Amino acid sequence: MALKWLRDNLRHLKFILWGVVLVFVLLVFVDWGAGGSGPGATTEAAVRVGDTVVSRQDFLGQMRRFEQGYSQQFGERWAEIRDQVNIYDETVGYFTNRILLLQEAEKAGVHVSDAELQEDILATPIFQDENGEFVGNETYQRIIRGYFQMTAQEFERTRNEDLAITRLTSMMQRGVYVAEADIEKSVRRERELADFDAVMLPYERFLNQVSITEDEARAHYELTADDFQREEQRVIRYLVVETSRLRRQLPADDAELKAYYDDHADEFLEGEQAQAAHILIRIAPDADVEAQAEAELRANGVAQIAQAGGDFAALAKKHSDDPGTMDRGGDLGWFGHGGIDPEFDKAVFGAKPGDIVGPVRSQYGFHIIRVDGFRPEQLRPFEDVAEQVRFRVLEGRASIEAEKRARELATRLEENPPADDDGWQLIADEDESAVLNESPPIVADQPIPGTGEGPEFTAEVFAVDVGAVRGPRAIPRGWMVWQLKEVRPEGVAPFEDVRLQVEQSLRRNLALEIATERAAELAQRWREGEDVDGLAETFEGTVSQARDHRWGAPVGTIGSAGGIDEAVFSGAEGSVIGPVRVGDRGAAVIRVESLRLIGPDEMASEWDPVRARLVAERAQQLLISIVNERRRDTVVTTDDAFRQAFDRQG
Repeated sequence: MALKWLRDNLRHLKFILWGVVLVFVLLVFVDWGAGGSGPGATTEAAVRVGDTVVSRQDFLGQMRRFEQGYSQQFGERWAEIRDQVNIYDETVGYFTNRILLLQEAEKAGVHVSDAELQEDILATPIFQDENGEFVGNETYQRIIRGYFQMTAQEFERTRNEDLAITRLTSMMQRGVYVAEADIEKSVRRERELADFDAVMLPYERFLNQVSITEDEARAHYELTADDFQREEQRVIRYLVVETSRLRRQLPADDAELKAYYDDHADEFLEGEQAQAAHILIRIAPDADVEAQAEAELRANGVAQIAQAGGDFAALAKKHSDDPGTMDRGGDLGWFGHGGIDPEFDKAVFGAKPGDIVGPVRSQYGFHIIRVDGFRPEQLRPFEDVAEQVRFRVLEGRASIEAEKRARELATRLEENPPADDDGWQLIADEDESAVLNESPPIVADQPIPGTGEGPEFTAEVFAVDVGAVRGPRAIPRGWMVWQLKEVRPEGVAPFEDVRLQVEQSLRRNLALEIATERAAELAQRWREGEDVDGLAETFEGTVSQARDHRWGAPVGTIGSAGGIDEAVFSGAEGSVIGPVRVGDRGAAVIRVESLRLIGPDEMASEWDPVRARLVAERAQQLLISIVNERRRDTVVTTDDAFRQAFDRQG
């Protein structure tokens, strides 16, 4: 069954999809915080993907995890930018992709038995004690509640799905072929180094030497007409009643805030917390084996002193490489599961108050940890979360008020639409919470910037006539009322519509020709022995030095430039190369100082690891392509009432 599934998909997709590069929710391979998509929770559907139901409980759980992730990433700024992120649609996409992956695994005959799941859990380091043994059921459940914020049943269901998807990926890898030329190219790009100097002559320096007539611009337009082909484009104007503006206008008394806090206590629970101090013996990311061994030896020595009763604070001040804690005795304060590093987390939450544990290896280095205490899951005091409560209360009220105002605007605009932008602006000026916007020209299937909406909304825009008023529509910023303002037909854009682009294109081309000519002169004089700094000044260029340069790495102020890499690594030491066109940015001249090219032995040692990585990358790209094919044939339905209820609650 698995072989037939693989053959069918490879034949169907023809490998032309290797180039697909998409941001795709495939984090299920490693993200155990994800909600499951199978049965087991409440049956009331938030989303249906084909015949598969995602319960409201699972859906809200994943939304909450996305929200928490953004909150940790952006900190206090999250409240400011939250309206710009459509977490609802992000969650719909997440579950859609996950379910389709699981369906592909089912078709391929991939199954995970209870015994295999148990073996995986027992082999997971976070569930092992210092002797590599299972931590026991009580600690296991505590870790799942605190670290993954799930019940054991939810975690095991989700982990079973993750294992199935991982096996599907492994199966795909077995069907992937990578050409030897691609492996060699990748090894060279990763391992070869060069030292060189480059002089860049940006085309902008020569624009003042370019002048064009309208006839020349029109001639360039005729010659490059294909560059100005466009699909049908549409422009909308839209009024948004923004909830963020309404929140600033609406009152909320303490009694109302306290009532919300009491009714939604589960939103303000704080998981189990630990208090600890640490001494960090840092290991540099590029440290060799000898440096790592030296760091471990040093960490063992400090740990022995601390465990023998040494003054931990004094040891931290003397030995710790963590500048943020060394001067306060290594104190980390209170933190929850997942707050630092998985190995650090396991060591702390597996210890008792007063224990000194370690050295513990993490991505940062070795830690010697003093565990000071624990506090159980608890409801955060109202005073600590008052601002969060205020935001949520007012967000809900603001959403309701925004919808009401938007409906009134929609009725008014449908009955008597303004004739022009000024008329729309006058209406927007009547309400401090309303903002008038206009979209850039957009094509079918392209999201409309500023709305937070996807292809569904664009399809609606392409289904109405000019002047049609529609709405209200809920978007992340609030509620929107919109009108189709303009339709630009398919074909070559009229010269007047693209005159500026045509003139810019022609002037850039002419300036690039001048830059290339000047670079040729510079190259000849450099070969004749003139000083590079003097040449750069004479030719109005900039000198960049590249040392230990790899393929694809930026070159000083030039940035990334494939043309320069090709010239350098195919050149000879001591040679001056150029002029080299750097895309449409200018021309460069290069002197190669030294090359460290890979030899046969190093190529052989790198061959298998690089091949394995390329196989994994291409397998994942193909799997993404398969899922995107399935999405086109799968009906995904959402509960609009559920979405609106969520919007109102913020």
